[in-house]
Amino acid sequence: MRSATPATIRLQDRLDTFFGLSIQIIGVVFIARLITDAGVRIIYPFIPQISAGLGLSVVGFGWLISARAIIGVTGPIFGVLADRVGRRKIMAVTLLSLGAGVVGLALSWQWWAVWPMLCFGLGTAGFIPSTQAYISDQVSYQKRGRVMGAIELAWALTGIVTLPIFGWMIETFGWRAPFLLLGGLYVIAAGLVWFRLPAVEHRAAHTVSWSQIRQFSMSRPNVLAAMGVSLMLFIAISLFFTVWGIWLSADFGVDAMRLGLVATGIGLAELAGSGVSTLFIDRLGKKRGALLGLLLLTVSYLLLSLTQAILWLAVLGLIVIGLLVEFTIVSLIALYSEQVPEARATVFSLTAFGSSIGLALGSPLATGLWERAGLWSISVVSAAALLIAFGLAHQFLKED
Repeated sequence: MRSATPATIRLQDRLDTFFGLSIQIIGVVFIARLITDAGVRIIYPFIPQISAGLGLSVVGFGWLISARAIIGVTGPIFGVLADRVGRRKIMAVTLLSLGAGVVGLALSWQWWAVWPMLCFGLGTAGFIPSTQAYISDQVSYQKRGRVMGAIELAWALTGIVTLPIFGWMIETFGWRAPFLLLGGLYVIAAGLVWFRLPAVEHRAAHTVSWSQIRQFSMSRPNVLAAMGVSLMLFIAISLFFTVWGIWLSADFGVDAMRLGLVATGIGLAELAGSGVSTLFIDRLGKKRGALLGLLLLTVSYLLLSLTQAILWLAVLGLIVIGLLVEFTIVSLIALYSEQVPEARATVFSLTAFGSSIGLALGSPLATGLWERAGLWSISVVSAAALLIAFGLAHQFLKED
């Protein structure tokens, strides 16, 4: 095996310095997050194929998706466990839960699929907050935004890279194939997390009791505000994800193939949003960046309702929203990390609790508003939710 060249070593040293963390650690976490996000996103574009394979109607399968989202309310339990027993242990266990969920779904029939969907939801509720806390423990606040942004690139990449691969697998081998593949990948990811990540010590495991963790979390206005910001933001995001395909199909007659191209454009915009946040959020300031993102998102949602007569303007509006959504999420993650440093995993799990409620509420709200009043009502409700999030973040979220 060839040894690393001096140029390679110098590049790695520069990257380690830029991020304030080993590239190996970032790489392992990124791979695990990429596989996790692929499992989350595979459901949405292939609902017809998966629901038919399970012997369920699209509406029935929609209830399973809601069940997967609502089980995220268990996130605080995993957050407390991660603060007590260690982030890496919870990360590895929840990755195995995700693997059991996707394999179980591939082997299910009709409403038996609710159990693997709940298993997957539990895994997501535990893995993501534990990962965010694990990274936050090791990176100074001054460089935390760029690391969080780099890892959040995984979400955008799943839309650009993995979803087309899964689509080909479904067409070639059937709907179960990508789920079985994901099951194996989750086991590999769990092994990487367990054997390749250092078991970093964190203060909460030794200095904070269960009752103190609850006190730190639930009695502090900034933590309650963080939950509220997450709830409001993800209501708006869920409205966006649910309605854009319906809107383009109904108003412009966009077919499935062109919807896929629009989805790729949105994915590229999400990638750009994460990249911009990675490069600039630490200089701009986490709170300033989060507030700017929320304000620009509010304006973008309101302007979206004015694009209904011109397709290219509508697509451009969707792409801008995709970019701003990802920029805002990354900025907020870095800001959340410093609300209660003694119990980071608990704080992240509480914000995940808020996002789970927001996602569960957003989809039925979007379809109801669309049927009753059309796109303008969705724009107004989304903007109102974002303004509430802006107010809470401005008033209560603190920055180091």
